[in-house]
Amino acid sequence: MAILNPKSHHSMFREIQTLLLSHKHIHLRWLKAHVVYLGNECADQLAKEAISKGDPFLLPKPLSYLKSEIKSAALSIWQDNWDNGKTGRSAHDIVLSVSNKPVG
Repeated sequence: MAILNPKSHHSMFREIQTLLLSHKHIHLRWLKAHVVYLGNECADQLAKEAISKGDPFLLPKPLSYLKSEIKSAALSIWQDNWDNGKTGRSAHDIVLSVSNKPVG
């Protein structure tokens, strides 16, 4: 939204606006989050690769992302403990994967 705002004062947004004006074939469009759009998925992957290579343009991650990463890591550790544990094997045969959601 900041890029599309003609009153944006941040130099990065102004530079992007200038580039968009000089490249009329490029169009920006809003996409709903968490819906698989091939081009958007590719762009996300390229952005992640750029960040992992230590690009100087690093944006801080939102708290929701960090919470999601911690939850994912905790579930992964829990699953590993569940799969490789010594107790609860008969329950493991019924409930194969761990979840933070209650089961009936």
